Amino acid sequence: MSGTEKIKAKILEDAEARSGQILEQANAEAREIIESALKEAEQKRAEILKKAESDGMEVYRRMLSEANLEGRKETLKAKQDMVESAFSLAMDKLYKLSDSDYQKLLEDMAVDAARNEDGEILLSEQDRKRVSKDFIKNINKRISSSGKSGKLVLSQDSIKTAGGFVLRYEDMEINSTFEVIFEIMRSRLENDVVKILFS
Repeated sequence: MSGTEKIKAKILEDAEARSGQILEQANAEAREIIESALKEAEQKRAEILKKAESDGMEVYRRMLSEANLEGRKETLKAKQDMVESAFSLAMDKLYKLSDSDYQKLLEDMAVDAARNEDGEILLSEQDRKRVSKDFIKNINKRISSSGKSGKLVLSQDSIKTAGGFVLRYEDMEINSTFEVIFEIMRSRLENDVVKILFS
């Protein structure tokens, strides 16, 4: 399973795990808003009915409609927050991998992204501390085993990222930072995450 597939699997797994709890919370909040608005609408309805039955019913219907609209807005906002939370949790899980699992993930991703030419890999200062001295050796061995001819060296330059790397070649850079990968994957996976959370 490639690094990207692992990330995709983690996103879907986290979204499924959180869906029941977050959806229940969102529904409870929406019910509270609707119930509160209904109580307020009922109270105002009683006051208005004393003045005029027909005017009171119109106001009641309008308030009930507004309460329902407000409830739907809150439900939609809660759903959007849940989707955001699912992706954030997936990102957090990547950062919390053990150093050896994290290094393996970076190695998998680097081998997948490597080209048939020599280049360098740029890491953040934090990730430099997490990988072992065999990091580059492992990558180059696997690149060679995969039939590619290029080799990578660890760049002296560092990048500012929460995780992942950039591969720098003579004519281009391949950005495999988690922020970029998640942004790309989000557009592909968001509908699947929504289905899992709210089905």
